[in-house]
Amino acid sequence: MLHNSHNLWTGWIIQIAAIIAALQFTQWYPDVARARSLRERGLSGPPEPLLSSLLIPLAGYLTPVGIVVLVSGAGPVWLGVALIVLGIVLVKSLSGDKEAEPEVSR
Repeated sequence: MLHNSHNLWTGWIIQIAAIIAALQFTQWYPDVARARSLRERGLSGPPEPLLSSLLIPLAGYLTPVGIVVLVSGAGPVWLGVALIVLGIVLVKSLSGDKEAEPEVSR
């Protein structure tokens, strides 16, 4: 499977997941580094972003992958259903963490 670029998993799903992870990390990490730097210098500033804000897009990607698995037959039916359910559950739980995040007054 790893040597076949025409395979749905290696040709599309894994590559798109890597792009989503890279884009999200590029957006998330500067805020983390800035918050840590300010905290180390004893200055006030925005809080460090939660890890859940990095993971929500990847968790959200699981649901469309599950649908693709079901539609294309790229895996067993249980895998497609499991990915859809896991994606929904993870997004809901990670979004709940974000709602618990304290607001910063500016």
